Amino acid sequence: MNNSSRPTGVLVPARLGVGPMSKNAVDAAIQVAYRRRRRLMLIPSRRQVETAAQGGGYVEGWTTETFASYVRSQDPDQLILLCRDHGGPYQNPEEKRQRYSLGAALKSAAQSYEDDIRQGFDLLHVDTSVDLDGIAPMEAAVDRAVELYGQAVETARSLGRGTLFEIGFEDQGGDTNDPAEFEEQVATALGRLRGVGLPLPTFIVAQTATKVMETRNVGALTVAPFAVASAVRSLVGVTRAHGIALKAHNCDYLTAGQLRHLDQAGVDALNVAPEFGVAETRAFLSLLDELGLPVQRERFLEAAYECRSWEKWMHPLTTASDTDRAVIAGHYTFATEGFQALKEAARHTARKRGIDVDARLRDAVARSIDHYAAALPDNRPAPVDQETALAG
Repeated sequence: MNNSSRPTGVLVPARLGVGPMSKNAVDAAIQVAYRRRRRLMLIPSRRQVETAAQGGGYVEGWTTETFASYVRSQDPDQLILLCRDHGGPYQNPEEKRQRYSLGAALKSAAQSYEDDIRQGFDLLHVDTSVDLDGIAPMEAAVDRAVELYGQAVETARSLGRGTLFEIGFEDQGGDTNDPAEFEEQVATALGRLRGVGLPLPTFIVAQTATKVMETRNVGALTVAPFAVASAVRSLVGVTRAHGIALKAHNCDYLTAGQLRHLDQAGVDALNVAPEFGVAETRAFLSLLDELGLPVQRERFLEAAYECRSWEKWMHPLTTASDTDRAVIAGHYTFATEGFQALKEAARHTARKRGIDVDARLRDAVARSIDHYAAALPDNRPAPVDQETALAG
């Protein structure tokens, strides 16, 4: 298969979504965007960056406002798009922890979206796939998505914002959608949006046989790339028929060859996130070894393991060691006082050797981001079209 056989794409604001796992990851994304002179999307989840009214997120303690302000201050050429990933009910852990009613969870999600829009986010992912105790039924997910989507569009119009949207209704699995079922889902969702006079989304998320567990991709793409590419091409045909771009999620830990299969099948954009946190964690551990700081290394691994944020990433048949688990969860501790103390100890020793700790970590993440940017030709760059987004 070659590039000439790639389905003709639709205009998209950017092709790569980067998870802002830390300040260094944000800075690395900006570095790659400016070096390549191309737009990238930063895609914080509600866990990572959240409205101040809901306590902020675990990345740098950033609120929506402080995150947006920081990125804009570092991005004078506006190459970075701020994009909410996995907005929606029960996507903030507190909503499950406190067992919010559906009404309360929808209100919380709407409040989060409103702040995103006020702070100038370019794109909102409306993800209503999660329920209080599991996965939401498809019909319920569509109902909730239309409600939140409509509220967000109304807010955007009232503020004169050109907010774009992304929709998806399923938890990520390891295989592709059935094309016929996907066509029915897409037609139903878009019909509902049209029926109440709402603009169509820029992206629809499809199941592209990409799924992250631990520090590898276990989706079918990694074992049957040609079969998956054929199926994905059919899904692309569905979205193309509606003039909408297809986005793939969970694309971490893919090789250049596997990414090429997705690109040539017609995937318009993709998201990568936890891999960048792991890249920074591994770089920090390597630096601690280089600096001869075994005590700090052990304390970091212990704190990362004990936070237990690795649990949701584990394979049912895992053989991972405690160290492996700590590496998966390391980035969740970056904003804690304990980690900052360990990092300051590393800085103290590194200065004597002329090493800039954050530059070392940032460069490691930038190399990981660049792997994906290099695999996705920037052949359809387009500015955010505010008039189209706001047109009913």
